Amino acid sequence: MTTRTRTYAEPRRPLDRTWWNRQERHVRLWRRFVAQAVVRETHYRAHFLTTLVVGLVQLGLALVPILLLYGYTDDVRGWSQPDVITLVGLYQVVTGVLATFVAPNLTRMTTYITEGELDAVLVRPVSSQFYLTLRWVNVAELGNVASGVLLLVFGLIRSGANPHPLEILQAVVLAACGTVLLATVWCAMSFTAFWLQSVNPVAFLYTNLLESGRYPLVFFPTAVRAFLTFAFPVAFASTFPARALRGDLGWLPVVGGLGLAVVAVLLVRAQWRRGLRSYASASS
Repeated sequence: MTTRTRTYAEPRRPLDRTWWNRQERHVRLWRRFVAQAVVRETHYRAHFLTTLVVGLVQLGLALVPILLLYGYTDDVRGWSQPDVITLVGLYQVVTGVLATFVAPNLTRMTTYITEGELDAVLVRPVSSQFYLTLRWVNVAELGNVASGVLLLVFGLIRSGANPHPLEILQAVVLAACGTVLLATVWCAMSFTAFWLQSVNPVAFLYTNLLESGRYPLVFFPTAVRAFLTFAFPVAFASTFPARALRGDLGWLPVVGGLGLAVVAVLLVRAQWRRGLRSYASASS
């Protein structure tokens, strides 16, 4: 296919051939994506308010099982109610970021591949993977990030925790690694559209698996813990950062999270390139 040979075509200007200039161009492009998303939200303010209300309702529903559980006990496997509330706040922040920057793009993957929209992307002087995974931004979901931060702070205050700056750094790094890991897992599942043609059920499956992050890892059997740490690493988005804020987590999980994130990004990049080689234009 002729379009595939132009996928990684470099711009004509010699200065743009360096790695740094290419990254700078991607950053400028992403800023435009965000600016366009903000403009769209100003035209559809009802959508913003609706998304915010739905997010708050979902957050409230997520707290109901926790309130019921701790209505009969003060501690479950070493986790108090404020500790779990802190964890849910972290979970809300990470899932809010995913819903803002990742979900609007990956839910379109089947359309891109089966209806020929990918063809127009491949001829652009920009990474096709970058464009298709970060093109759309749902600004309204940032309200869920804000509510997650408030819940996180509330949980820390209730628990009486006073995390050290290094513990806060651990939590931030782990939450960032968890966000990257969950995004790459979703990308890997969505990129199977190159071979399966339709991956519409992927979002449903992914969302259901993601719900497990609302609870501490110790609440699950050993086999499930391993799955939620290495196969579907939601533990890095909620349990590990929450433990870091409690002060009972060392640096080994942080280093492990960084290593896993790097490996996951490289594997997804390789999967994307493999998919492009097997892609047949839907518009030809």
